Amino acid sequence: MSADPAFGADFRARVEANVVSEENNVKQVVTKVQLGEADAGIVYASDVTAAVQGDVATIGIPDSMNVIAEYPIARVAGGNAALGQAFIDAVLSAAGQQTLQAHGFH
Repeated sequence: MSADPAFGADFRARVEANVVSEENNVKQVVTKVQLGEADAGIVYASDVTAAVQGDVATIGIPDSMNVIAEYPIARVAGGNAALGQAFIDAVLSAAGQQTLQAHGFH
């Protein structure tokens, strides 16, 4: 967003000036918001699990401002090539994709 002239060149600095807590992982960020110890947190949609959805509000980032995370999958050389390929096939299958979507991956 810092590159977007609508927000100004100092956007990042202005946002970071308001950061009052930096957690070690996203679960801690979500928990702080859930407990009311933080006003807001920035996490992946998949981090707002069913267990906390009723306790926090979510606001999506507009596509034009968002960074899309990519999760590559590949089989590496090793003794379990068939098992590795079976895992990849399972993840990429319709059922695997449904499972990922059910856990917030889109």
